[in-house]
Amino acid sequence: MFTFLNLVRALGDESRVRILMALRHRPLCVCEITTLLGLAASTTSKHLFLLRQARLIENIKKGRWVYYRLPETPTPSVCDALTWLEKELADNPQILQDAAALPGIFHNKNIHAFLEQKHIPAATCGAEDAENQPTHSGRKSHV
Repeated sequence: MFTFLNLVRALGDESRVRILMALRHRPLCVCEITTLLGLAASTTSKHLFLLRQARLIENIKKGRWVYYRLPETPTPSVCDALTWLEKELADNPQILQDAAALPGIFHNKNIHAFLEQKHIPAATCGAEDAENQPTHSGRKSHV
C-alpha cells in the first residue's frame, strides 16, 4: 500500500508531472529542471525527492552534476503510470511548451559549464544536487 500511495502522491502535482514528461526526452540536471519549471531549487528538490521515492525517476552523478532520468528498469506500476501520462498528455499545451523550451535550457547550461571550466564567474546553476546543499548552519539539508 505504501508504494501505491507514494506513486499516487507523486502524480498528484502539476510540476512533478511536467518533470516526468520532460524526462522522456533526456536526462536533466537540477538546474535545467528548475529553469524549466520556474521554481526555486529547494522546491524542485522536494519534487524530485517525491518522484524518486515513488520510483518514477532515478538519479545519476556525472562529476559535479546530478542528472535525473526515467528509470532504466521501471516496475510494472511505474511503467503503466508513465504510459498513461504520455497518452493523456500528448497534446497538452504546457507539456508541448516545455518540450520546445528544453533545447534552449540545455544550451544555457553548457554556457555555464564552459564559464566554470575557464574559472569565469557566472550565476550559479545549481550543479550540485539541491537536497545535499549545506544549510545556513553548515549541515546538509534533507528533504
